Amino acid sequence: MPAAGREAHGRCFGTAADVYDAVRPGYPDALVDAIAADGGAVLDLAAGTGKLTRPLLERGLEVVAVDPDGQALARNPARGILGTGESIPLADGSVDLVTVAQAWHWLDPERSAAEIARVLRPGGVLWIVLNQLDVRVDWVLRLSRIMHAGDVYRPHWRPELGPGFGRVEARLDEFTTPVGVNDIVDLAATRSYWLRSPRHIRERVEANLRDYFAEEHPVALGTRLDLPYLCLSYRALRLTDAGSA
Repeated sequence: MPAAGREAHGRCFGTAADVYDAVRPGYPDALVDAIAADGGAVLDLAAGTGKLTRPLLERGLEVVAVDPDGQALARNPARGILGTGESIPLADGSVDLVTVAQAWHWLDPERSAAEIARVLRPGGVLWIVLNQLDVRVDWVLRLSRIMHAGDVYRPHWRPELGPGFGRVEARLDEFTTPVGVNDIVDLAATRSYWLRSPRHIRERVEANLRDYFAEEHPVALGTRLDLPYLCLSYRALRLTDAGSA
């Protein structure tokens, strides 16, 4: 997707903020504990409504939330500042930890990595976090395709961060979240494909989802099932000018 289109789609989630908070999963406690252990002053970049901000605040960290979407940011419990990954409104070396949750794919990676390196102190830490449907499971893969979720598991993928960062360490946490059919329809309604589609496309996606669960993967209305997820995370140290952490 061209950069302009990527940025525009990445700013549309505030229109579904209530549903997003209700049906999008949070992040595994073990991962949040690992992030919090890097501590200090935190920038939650592209923080949105605060799905990661909240558990970081609960662990006693000082967090500032930056996002270009004012509607989403209004729900975030941290001090919020309008801004983007490509233009972060913070001073050089002002934070110890930067988190980017569920948003790296919306950013220009080269420009954002340079900006993150600028605001991180040397030896500071960047965490990139992504929840995605566990498409290794056959029925979840089918669900993902009906939703046009675009989730693809690439175990060898690493973000390209440029010369300001050291080696990227990858982590995988598996978890499930209980959902019903209506929850899955609501989940589809928080995806960028849905948000940028006209009404007739949204109605078709909803009908296809309900048909799938009625005919191919029967789930009684009101019944809940465990929806498998992968939480993929990537950690890198901000290098000093000498090239070491």
